[in-house]
Amino acid sequence: MTTFVKKTKIAGLFAAAAALAVFTAGCSKETPKETPKETVQKVPAAEPVDLAKQTPDLFEQPLQPNPLALATEDVVVTVEGEKITHGEIMQGVQMNLMQMSKRVPPQQLSQMYGQIYQNVTDTLVANILLTKAAEKSSLAVSDAELAKEIALIESNAPKGTSLKDALAENKIDFDEWKKDLKNQMLVRKLVEEKTANIAEATAVEIAKFYEENADSFKVPETVTASHILLKFTPEDTDITKAQKKKDIEKIRADILAGGDFAAIAGEKSDCPSSKQGGSLGTFARGQMVPEFETAAFSQEIGKVGDVVETQFGYHIIKTTKHEQAGIRSLAEVKDQLQDYLTGKKKQEALLAYIEELKKKSSVEFKKPDLDAAAKTDAVKTDAVK
Repeated sequence: MTTFVKKTKIAGLFAAAAALAVFTAGCSKETPKETPKETVQKVPAAEPVDLAKQTPDLFEQPLQPNPLALATEDVVVTVEGEKITHGEIMQGVQMNLMQMSKRVPPQQLSQMYGQIYQNVTDTLVANILLTKAAEKSSLAVSDAELAKEIALIESNAPKGTSLKDALAENKIDFDEWKKDLKNQMLVRKLVEEKTANIAEATAVEIAKFYEENADSFKVPETVTASHILLKFTPEDTDITKAQKKKDIEKIRADILAGGDFAAIAGEKSDCPSSKQGGSLGTFARGQMVPEFETAAFSQEIGKVGDVVETQFGYHIIKTTKHEQAGIRSLAEVKDQLQDYLTGKKKQEALLAYIEELKKKSSVEFKKPDLDAAAKTDAVKTDAVK
């Protein structure tokens, strides 16, 4: 489904990125949907300060470019007369950061800023080059193909939302958006044409990759579990903790008597996972605090264990699946590896084609004025003094 954004150039950025990324999709395992685990995850003993809480929200205070302090309208690179501004690059950077924030810690994201900025810039350049090459080619997108693509996008729209309404809400002209979509489809055809003759990965190549990357196919011991938590608070006394112990013992007894674990978790648990019926999904050793881990990995499948006390409170745990550590066999991953390695070949061919386009085209990067930046910083420093 096409994402609605205010800048068609940024839309093109992600179309180009998708063209590059689609070839290498499929090598990583699918991971279970994230569920809240804040109340059972391990807290490193050597870190008395919670660094995550000390890091400001990247999206309340978006990262700003360092020393050179480029203005939004400043041109960073010109491709065949088409300008790419710092503001357009920052749009792409912020979109990348938002997507990555779901799986990368904030402090690590801040360290990746420079690389993300460069990647977005490179992808915008590649998109312009590919678009211009596609327009000069004999390739074409028919009205029927365009109509089919629009119908597919509309079919994926949330209920009660129309495509035109969504565009209007984002102040995007439908005809302009339609033209941009057609250009994206044309670029997709060009990419397919330039990579169509790339040979599939052979059985020998697949086996070699498997042997050279054996550690990548190791599967850790994991369990899938749910829990109910009655958490401790700073105000708790020995008396209130004793009462919570009685309360959770009563909850356990009700479940053993036939009560529905998920329903009771939704009603009684203090953990955010209560919204998922207490489900914590699947996790490996080392992810949870020791007392919780020991119980979850030693309990009988499908049974409700004894009450467990951790630094977070009292827990009742139900383990529903237990997978032993192992290695995925070549037979298991063969098809996945063939897709990955073939995709990698195609990606390399596409990148080589883009490099050829760069050599034949006018691509001018703005060189930052370090002296001016230094003077600006010096003025700011003097003002502070």
